[in-house]
Amino acid sequence: MDSKEVNYDFAKAWDLNQGEFAQGIANKILAYNETNNKGFKSVYDVCCGASNLLKVFNDNGFKCYGTETREGMFKYSKEKIPQATYFLTEHVYDLPGKEKVDLITCTHDIINYLEEFREWEMLFKNASKKLSKNGVFLFDFYSKFKLQNWNETTYNRGPYLDYMLNVKSGIYDKTLLTYTYYINYENYYIKTKDMVVECYFEIDRIVEALKKAGFKNVQFVDSDLNPTTYSEYQERIYIMASHK
Repeated sequence: MDSKEVNYDFAKAWDLNQGEFAQGIANKILAYNETNNKGFKSVYDVCCGASNLLKVFNDNGFKCYGTETREGMFKYSKEKIPQATYFLTEHVYDLPGKEKVDLITCTHDIINYLEEFREWEMLFKNASKKLSKNGVFLFDFYSKFKLQNWNETTYNRGPYLDYMLNVKSGIYDKTLLTYTYYINYENYYIKTKDMVVECYFEIDRIVEALKKAGFKNVQFVDSDLNPTTYSEYQERIYIMASHK
């Protein structure tokens, strides 16, 4: 089995195991959109994975765009939501397409995959250019508090999927996460895995880079998208940024 097929199997496993996280955020954004009369009608999901977030928006009539850097995820998403427009990109921070959008999302600590801060800056600049006048850029990331001492191995078993996560931190200020899945395909199992490096940077530097990219309003929010204050003991941080 070549690497492209392994990635496709991983996309299916990710869909089964991690999909609820993205679906939950999507539903909270829809509620935020309605409560605050934002009028969002289009969404651009950065590194969309198995398109769990985009599915919610597509089902609610949004114009949907997504990027992916891995061919297996890209193929899986195109088959799952053919109505959306997808881009296969070389880098996470690449945001192709000419149209501006109302909402850009980069969720599930994807931005932590960018190991150099200049890559964070590139994503911020590209997101700023892609947003409509009243648009919002929403992203979340693991904090320094979470990543710098995160070491654990967990294992879960289910009727359709067995899942193991191994985490090791302290490697040149980086954290290594290894996801291993065993998918039950009607009484035979396929193993698929992915290994990612996650990095953290100081919060002041992140906020400064957002403002430099053109985001005048940079707001910390909680997981329900309510305004909050930053705490150095938070494990996952949510930021909502806009031009005004």
